[in-house]
Amino acid sequence: MAEFKKRLRRWLPTAQTLETTRGFGWLSHYFREHPRLWVLHRRGVALGVALGIGIGVFPLPLQMPAAMLAAVVLRANVAAAAAATWLTNPFTMAPIWALAAFLGSFVVRSEAPAAAAPAVQAWQWNAPLTWPAALWEQVVSWGPALLAGFPMAGVVLGACAYAVVYWGWAVLIRQERRRRLARRG
Repeated sequence: MAEFKKRLRRWLPTAQTLETTRGFGWLSHYFREHPRLWVLHRRGVALGVALGIGIGVFPLPLQMPAAMLAAVVLRANVAAAAAATWLTNPFTMAPIWALAAFLGSFVVRSEAPAAAAPAVQAWQWNAPLTWPAALWEQVVSWGPALLAGFPMAGVVLGACAYAVVYWGWAVLIRQERRRRLARRG
């Protein structure tokens, strides 16, 4: 675990670097008062990743600042929250939105078609310029269920991310302790 933390610290900017970076100066006094916002601690990192993924599910233009602000308020790791928003990207958008529509369909009962939209059924893999129109038609067919499902998908994916990071970190700590004990004797 110590080796992993050393590598991770090399990649992450320091709190002092962020204080001088334009756009992040507003967080500088929080870093001084609450150093745990930047320290690599299991609970803080897990909560930061959960917040980043949970907020990253929403199709907002300012996901990263919103996740960082939530991390400051909830005293989670700010860097983990900011980095986790990048897990929701154009490649992962379709499955996340499908999950949101599926979860939202339990709350919003509508006469939505059970099958895919006609444009999606006639998907042409060899014509990438037609993909955005087909995806947009599918999103419009989901309608209110998609909007109701965004917060639900954020909670589900955030909780799963918290559990994976928290327990994965615990496994890494156990492995590191075993390695140390094996070296000693």
